[in-house]
Amino acid sequence: MRKKKNRLFTIVSVLLVLVLVIGAYFYVSYVNKKKQEAEEKKSSSASVTVTNFDKNKITKIDIKHDDVHLVLEKVKDKWIVNGINNPLYFDQDKIDDIAFSCAQMTAEKVADTHPKDLKKYGLDNPKSIVEATFSDGKKVTFYLGSETPITSTYYLMKKGDPKVYVVWTNHAENFTIKPQKLLSVKIPEIDTQNITYVKLVRKGQPTIEIKKVDEKNSKENEWKYYVRLWNLVQPYSQPVGVSSDKFSEFIENVPNFSPEDIVGEDVYNPKYGLQSPRIELIVKDNKNTLHLFVGNNADDSTVYCKMADSKVVFTMSTYKTDFMNTVKPFDLIEKFAYIVNIDYVDKIEIFTKEKKHTLILDKKLIKKATSEEETDEYKYNFQADGRKIDEDTFKKFYQEIIGLLIDGENDKKPTGTPEVTMKFYLVNKKVDVMEYIPYNDDFYMVVRNGKSDFVIAKEQVQKVLKDLEDLVAGKYKPPEN
Repeated sequence: MRKKKNRLFTIVSVLLVLVLVIGAYFYVSYVNKKKQEAEEKKSSSASVTVTNFDKNKITKIDIKHDDVHLVLEKVKDKWIVNGINNPLYFDQDKIDDIAFSCAQMTAEKVADTHPKDLKKYGLDNPKSIVEATFSDGKKVTFYLGSETPITSTYYLMKKGDPKVYVVWTNHAENFTIKPQKLLSVKIPEIDTQNITYVKLVRKGQPTIEIKKVDEKNSKENEWKYYVRLWNLVQPYSQPVGVSSDKFSEFIENVPNFSPEDIVGEDVYNPKYGLQSPRIELIVKDNKNTLHLFVGNNADDSTVYCKMADSKVVFTMSTYKTDFMNTVKPFDLIEKFAYIVNIDYVDKIEIFTKEKKHTLILDKKLIKKATSEEETDEYKYNFQADGRKIDEDTFKKFYQEIIGLLIDGENDKKPTGTPEVTMKFYLVNKKVDVMEYIPYNDDFYMVVRNGKSDFVIAKEQVQKVLKDLEDLVAGKYKPPEN
């Protein structure tokens, strides 16, 4: 009985020891696994310092890759490229970024501490060799290898360091940069609230040229007469007022200009189409001038461009330039056949084949304007063919005269006898003559001082003549708005 108890005790003891051993094994394995995972996590999250220098002390960067040899040198705090001493010609920020890669290089990890075979890292024949020289004469050299199996990272070595690093793609891009990517494109900022001049030249389309009215140098303040801020001076035979709303819609596209990609300096390459650009745009504000040339399409979504004062060719998205292709002069102008401020008119004579009517706008100045925000105040004495007309009634009829709106462009010479003539005698002794000559059964040619660019529906003009007869007869009823 004692032997059986001893045997049972022995078996239980062995089993207990076995359980303890197995438990200890699994515990140690678990601890080691967690420790390994923690080390791997720490390794993957922590960056590795490759270089740690002051970027501003780099004076020269020598880059060799493929058939490219770039020498970047700092002269008086500005980078020059391959001896071309024109810092404004190059993108200083981009070169500074290359210098940063040289001075403050960090790697994702170390791929190999003592590599035996450089070929598997692409370092037996590096993609690029970059040497940075510092102001104290010290140099650091990098060798860029192939892309790692994990995209967006590359292998890299540093001279004097046996380790192979894994670095991010931004460093690889800096070390394999093409010369054209260093070129700078400066597109002046234009203040759309202070535009003074616009010229748009296009192949196969009329030139659009707009000038802001020069209030200070305008002859006898004539700009006040015609109630306009800008004049469209091309393509029509005489200046036409520009619609503020339409002009704003057009010009608000200009600040969107920005390069997509730098192509190079070969402006004479016929594929760019910049020797004979299909579009030329000049925009001036009170400080800056933007002068852009647009050439051929680079692809379905971009076009080749250059600035007038630069040989750098770049691409720009077509959606940023399309507005220049589609705008038409007629889209931009005020549609008034003739508009003049009533305060600057002394008399209007209106002729038809049968009659002549005379409107007198006699006025007396009662208060002179004391600032640009104010206008002169007058007391009026209005007459129509000798009949005195009250101020409110006359001004409403006057709105009809200056409210005649053109309907389209005239493609004929202004020949023939006018059916209606309106002569406006202005206070500066100038006389503007508006003639309405038949264009066809439905439209008149609008002829201003002997020149015609537009047509107007006959019914508009005939309505004014009918209301004029009512005005003279004392039966005028202003149209309802």
